[in-house]
Amino acid sequence: MPPIPIEPSKLKTSPSNPRAIRDNAMEKLMLSIAEDPELMEARPLIVNDRMEVLAGNQRLRACIALEWPTVPCVVVDWDEAKQRRAMIKDNVSAGEWDQDMLANEWEVEELKEWGVPIDWDKTEETEEPTNEPKPCKHCEKMIP
Repeated sequence: MPPIPIEPSKLKTSPSNPRAIRDNAMEKLMLSIAEDPELMEARPLIVNDRMEVLAGNQRLRACIALEWPTVPCVVVDWDEAKQRRAMIKDNVSAGEWDQDMLANEWEVEELKEWGVPIDWDKTEETEEPTNEPKPCKHCEKMIP
């Protein structure tokens, strides 16, 4: 079924949505959507007949912040059990990254920018772990 444009003010985020997004991740999501808006058409929000977002709550928030006049949505008529499953299944990643391919065929900075977790680009810590408190790098409070 093709997506239909719906004004964000008519949509409601789901109070049952177990996902949250931090400021830094929201900024990355907004950048991603602004850079490739056609991906929203390819992967629209899924909403029920009450205009409650089942899949795409964070994307809705990003589109609102980007001041989109409408957001692509698919309206579904699913029972409550299927709606609850959709909220979880939409956020479960079933695949694994081929780290060798990522390292050899993609640019590390782009992957990081797109939110791909890169473990092999980290520098190894040479400092021995201690049980001594350290100052927080953000607020200088001592961390046990």
